[in-house]
Amino acid sequence: MPDTPTRYDGLLAAMPASMAGGAAAGWWSTAPLAAGLGLGSAVAAAFVAVSLFVVPPVPSRG
Repeated sequence: MPDTPTRYDGLLAAMPASMAGGAAAGWWSTAPLAAGLGLGSAVAAAFVAVSLFVVPPVPSRG
């Protein structure tokens, strides 16, 4: 197990953070909460697509 976080750790952290950011934006702005959650979901879906298709995990050799 690596001691430092990997890019995948960052992607995993960014997914719920984008949802929380969208919820916060919908809660504190004049935009509806559903719109904020929808935008946060779209950003999280983009992170999922990046983590699966752009930089897919490779099996470790060991």
